Amino acid sequence: MRLHGISRDAFDRFTAKVPSWYYEIVAPGFKYNLTDIAAALGIHQLRRAREFQARREAVAKAYAGELAGLPLVLPPGPAEGDLHSWHLYVVRLGDEARIGRDAFIEQLFAAGIGCSVHYVPLHLMPYWRDRYGLRPEQFPHSQHAYERLVSLPMYSRMTEADVARVAAAVRQALNA
Repeated sequence: MRLHGISRDAFDRFTAKVPSWYYEIVAPGFKYNLTDIAAALGIHQLRRAREFQARREAVAKAYAGELAGLPLVLPPGPAEGDLHSWHLYVVRLGDEARIGRDAFIEQLFAAGIGCSVHYVPLHLMPYWRDRYGLRPEQFPHSQHAYERLVSLPMYSRMTEADVARVAAAVRQALNA
């Protein structure tokens, strides 16, 4: 899939010890190979992957402490012995929250806090919705979750002050 759906390494045909020019496209694919520059940057970033993960874990723990007791469902941590990437920090507005997700996001935005929603369910995407006649009431649980989920800022360069600032804006939006 990464290289046009070709069945074998297309570049092998130039370096093989025997003629091996034949290849097939077995599926619709993409062109996901990296440029040399992107690969060089990636190799050096990989050396820092554990450092980045540890910082994100620290941010997640700080969020958990700062947001405890609010009408939110916080993300679960990893199982014992596992490692969590903390790629995202997704909270769910509790049913007792007196604000809806969209108004919550608007209030955080007004406070200078960018957040997002990961992810919009497929049944709401025009292609899937229109092609298969999908309606939100067919998916009550995913629809309800979608309407309550917010991804708070999460990145390895966040400081404790950044986390505190986000948490203060969250508390303000929730009137807590």
